[in-house]
Amino acid sequence: MLTPRRPDIAFQQGVTPILWSKDREFAQYLNGVSVIITPVEHLLNNVANEIRAQHCDGNPALKEELELFIRQESNHTLYHNRFNKLLLDAGYEIKPVIAAVTGELKALRDKKSLAFCAAYCAGFENTATFVAKYVYEQCDQYFEGAEPSGANLWLWHISEEFEHRTSCHEAFNAVSGSYFLRLAGFFYSFWHINYCFWRGASVLLKKDRAAMAPSRRWASRLHQARNMTRQLAWTLPRMLPLLSPGFDPGKMPVPARIQAALDFFKTTDPINEPFTAVYRFVPESFPHAPIRQK
Repeated sequence: MLTPRRPDIAFQQGVTPILWSKDREFAQYLNGVSVIITPVEHLLNNVANEIRAQHCDGNPALKEELELFIRQESNHTLYHNRFNKLLLDAGYEIKPVIAAVTGELKALRDKKSLAFCAAYCAGFENTATFVAKYVYEQCDQYFEGAEPSGANLWLWHISEEFEHRTSCHEAFNAVSGSYFLRLAGFFYSFWHINYCFWRGASVLLKKDRAAMAPSRRWASRLHQARNMTRQLAWTLPRMLPLLSPGFDPGKMPVPARIQAALDFFKTTDPINEPFTAVYRFVPESFPHAPIRQK
């Protein structure tokens, strides 16, 4: 059963730093994702709501799951809009790229069938499942010493991406279930959404790099490329099961650390430290339970 969480994560201009990670390029890449994710979540909810209303007769469990999925995604949108306002107030010109991506997704929804849009959504959510594992298993270095609200925005969001890993996949099966259509939606969404995320991050890093010396600017570009290569090198081989006709994200067990995060973000108390500071990850002990920091 999905749980729509509303953790007490506060964003405040002049208090919450834009560069919440010590790694500028990692922070600004995820900040760029925050810029783009709100129109993506609007598409996800729009498609899920139509499937819930028209294709769940006789499947009350899926209908309920999609209702909870929509609530989770709506919460994500609310928090990302709050964070994105910090970017606007700091002078980042994010409105044009938001408008462009919103237009592209609206055209997709208007011109493509519900089945293809569902495959697109399933492709995005299936990819996000593996990205969640990457973040929780490979990215502690980026969250070490991070500012709590910026770090927890993503640690909370990404843990729920893993929790609702089956929602869009099952919604697509309710509409179509075609293996070849699922693959088409997956490949298109993988390309399109990653391109959109890159555009969002580029807007932020372009402004940052304008004030850098040429050597520092090139170093920033190289570091960003290394970060992305590292993520792709880890995730792509593990995503190969997506190509199987029998792929079922529901068969993927919840890693102990992601489960701990899902429990952590249920709190209604103010969260003043990153989840990764509360629970440290010991690679050699994976997949056993994380160790509570003393």
